[in-house]
Amino acid sequence: MRQRPRPGEGYISRVEGRKKDLKLTEYTMVGPMLATFIAALSVRFRMSRVKIKEFLSYWLSTELSVGTIDKCIREAGVACFPVVEELVQELQKEKIVHLDETPWYEKGCFKWLWVAISKRVAVFCIGTRKKEELLKLITSAFIGWLVTDGYLAYRSYERRQRCLAHLIRKAIALSGAVDEKARKMGDWLLRELRGLIKAMAEDGEGGKKKCSPILARLKRACNLGSEKKHSKLRALAKEILNDWDAVVAFVKNPELPPTNNDAERALRHAVISRRISFGTRTTEGSMAYAALLSVIETYRLRNQDPWRYIAQTIALGRKGVAPFPIAA
Repeated sequence: MRQRPRPGEGYISRVEGRKKDLKLTEYTMVGPMLATFIAALSVRFRMSRVKIKEFLSYWLSTELSVGTIDKCIREAGVACFPVVEELVQELQKEKIVHLDETPWYEKGCFKWLWVAISKRVAVFCIGTRKKEELLKLITSAFIGWLVTDGYLAYRSYERRQRCLAHLIRKAIALSGAVDEKARKMGDWLLRELRGLIKAMAEDGEGGKKKCSPILARLKRACNLGSEKKHSKLRALAKEILNDWDAVVAFVKNPELPPTNNDAERALRHAVISRRISFGTRTTEGSMAYAALLSVIETYRLRNQDPWRYIAQTIALGRKGVAPFPIAA
């Protein structure tokens, strides 16, 4: 019996209350490469659906509705869901991972956008600020080093480097205080924190000897500051003392960076997007946006083109086929 070929079908993404669920299928008017191009305009270049519609009409003579454009963007993200699972597994094998989070909005509700990034892998996730969200990125299989800020959810992890840039910003604020004693103590803390970074940056392993007197002076400054009446000075001094091992971890382990700049830079694009779009509208939209960011940023770290891979992933997803492994 002769069989007629039928369009392939893949994963169905269901959202409560939506009239029609999103289905990855070959029965569609928009090809994988055009869908990827639309997703790039939205996620990477921060264009609204209306502007994308106008752009396609003027420059490509292609008329698409706002609804179709929105579907293409979500479809690209949904197709990348399995890729993110692969990236999370790769992340557990990394030696150093930077972690950070920034406020996000999902249908007007306050959420957080997390990022975990190494030299070759980046994974984004949108959710609450509870420790459970961290466990989605850093599992019990991870035995490397974390570079983080002072958020309490990170402090249960022993192998951790505290970001000195956050502490330096607080010391700079203190150095401009009206109170003379607080100002002098702020200058002292600032001088010692910067001295640590400079000594290790110039000499690496050899900088450990230079750091010994700096560490002694920093601890003395913190001990004195923790007894002062000035609330912000006392808080900063106690913050450093309470997290001392993480603050100075890069002195004992020169391969560790003293700041969390990699994670902060990775979040910068999303922060700009949040100010323009005011976040996402559904859980599916949040997951799709985070998935696309993860694939795009990972490919950027590897100096490769993410768009061909995303188009290929969409094409396979429409057939119900698992995506190819991400390029090494």
